[in-house]
Amino acid sequence: MTDAAASVALAPKPSIDELLDACEVSSMDGRHREGAEQAEEVLLRPGVTPTEQAYARHLLSLHRLRLGEHEASVKEGLLALEFLTGSGDLVRQSKLHCILALAFTETHLNETALRHAVSALDAARACDSPTLEFWALSRAGMVHEALGDPQYGLELGRQALALARTLDDPEARFAGLNNLGDACLTVARAQLAQGQSASLALQEALALVEESVQMAHEQAHSFWEMIARTNLVSILIELERYVEAREQAGLVKGLAQAQSSRYMELSNDAQLAEIVRAEGNLDEAVTMMEAQLADPDAEQNPALIIELHKSLFEMHKASGRFEQALAHHEQMDVRMLDMTIQTAGLQSQMLINTIEIEHAHHEAERSRIEAQMERIRAEELDHEAHTDPLTRLPNRRALDRELPPLMGDERAKPLCAAMIDLDHFKRVNDEYGHATGDQVLTAMSNLLRAVTRDTDLAVRVGGEEFLLIFAHTSLEQAELVCERLLASVRTYPWETIAPGLTCTVSAGVSQLKPFEVVSEWLARSDAALYEAKRAGRDRVSLAPA
Repeated sequence: MTDAAASVALAPKPSIDELLDACEVSSMDGRHREGAEQAEEVLLRPGVTPTEQAYARHLLSLHRLRLGEHEASVKEGLLALEFLTGSGDLVRQSKLHCILALAFTETHLNETALRHAVSALDAARACDSPTLEFWALSRAGMVHEALGDPQYGLELGRQALALARTLDDPEARFAGLNNLGDACLTVARAQLAQGQSASLALQEALALVEESVQMAHEQAHSFWEMIARTNLVSILIELERYVEAREQAGLVKGLAQAQSSRYMELSNDAQLAEIVRAEGNLDEAVTMMEAQLADPDAEQNPALIIELHKSLFEMHKASGRFEQALAHHEQMDVRMLDMTIQTAGLQSQMLINTIEIEHAHHEAERSRIEAQMERIRAEELDHEAHTDPLTRLPNRRALDRELPPLMGDERAKPLCAAMIDLDHFKRVNDEYGHATGDQVLTAMSNLLRAVTRDTDLAVRVGGEEFLLIFAHTSLEQAELVCERLLASVRTYPWETIAPGLTCTVSAGVSQLKPFEVVSEWLARSDAALYEAKRAGRDRVSLAPA
């Protein structure tokens, strides 16, 4: 291994953040193949977070779109969008919706594209970003044009450009000018096809695209300038200004060669042939277009091949060469059929991918809801197991779970336990019935809640017996609380439950001693309760300290 190779091998790998930054720079520089590789490397890195995955998929979706890989672009974009929608990142949501709108438009799934364009606009306005709103308006204009409504597309393009002129963003301004100029050209061609005057639309298109050419040149942005001058050639041909069109086409060819863009060179050659045809030199134009069809690189652009066969059909027919015209017409039909089949297949796969991703999302959401329901049900079962069904107070099982930790918490001390028992409750059941007895117990639980705090415990330990555990409470304070409880029981309107009904309770209170166990502590409260009963009931008795 050479020293240089060893140095490369030992060089530390870039971090995920560094890769993502480099991937974004690749996008801005137009190095989409390299950018796609960088994004894919991020996705393969161990420890990549969901946020980083979404960012990488967002960039990968853009790179795949620029490489013409629409199916892959949509798949990555939808996966990223699923996470971003949940995260609430409106900025990236808007950008992704714009990418998806363009991908679906270029594959003629215009209704789906429109939904993404509208979502992009909603997200942009929700996060109050004029720049994002510009891009969303631009995409919406393109979609409406593809849907066969060029006039509304034109109106959206004008709104987008007006917004771009308020921004300190050269890319947005250039795109606004160039896109609107292209939209005006589309309207003009539709008008000419219907035998109408297209002068106003062509003049507007010319002014816009000339401004975009000037801006691209001032920015020294060769790619922008190549795109803008290509549009300018098309407009000049429609205006029959062939000398200027030829001059501009020559500039485009030089830019395309400097950029090593064979795709743009082929498009430029086709424009030059169209200029020759428009000037009336049909034979020369035929020779040029035949040569372009013979170029193997032309296979990279099926739409261009169809346009060449169409033009050759028309020119051979106009020259009376019907056999050649028929041959080109047949080739045009074959190519259009192939392109339609390929587009239909791509559309189907894109829709299948969309459905699969949505199905996976719904399945994940269903699993989440089911898990949440299971958790809620488990909590309900746990609550039921530790709750008395009649009074809805905690039961003895809850006491066994909650009391030991409370006793071990020094911050909760002093602790006092009050054993509460309804006096002569058997007589209530015997004279008034068990249904009335249940109503008495329910009313009693409400009275207990009224004298306890969130830090206290009120428990039904069985039958007509209840237990109160007071935290941060001395024996004297616990006695006062129990006296208030006894007074509230005496004055309660028991006659509303049954005529002539009266109830009282007795209470035995003890304070927890150091190192005392639960059974001993509660036994002392029981003994104090027995003492209150023996002394005549309806009273509070304190266990000896």
